[in-house]
Amino acid sequence: MPKNKTKAPTFETALKQLEMAVDRLEEGALPLSEALKVFEEGLKASNQCRSLLEDARQQVEVLIRDSDGEFELVSIDSKGFADE
Repeated sequence: MPKNKTKAPTFETALKQLEMAVDRLEEGALPLSEALKVFEEGLKASNQCRSLLEDARQQVEVLIRDSDGEFELVSIDSKGFADE
């Protein structure tokens, strides 16, 4: 029997889910049980975004080249600048 593989959402999909959760919570019209459910969905989407961003950051570190055309591992700080 084939396994049902769930495809991980893209960053854009997870971000949209997070934005939708925030919008629904900001409306303030949800009953508590529904608000908690939407909050949980937002947290999951936030964690997915964070994980995907971390993966992308690691890929950038690997792909940065030095001036000789050789690969050089360079860390990117939280503002997106390379450590020198």
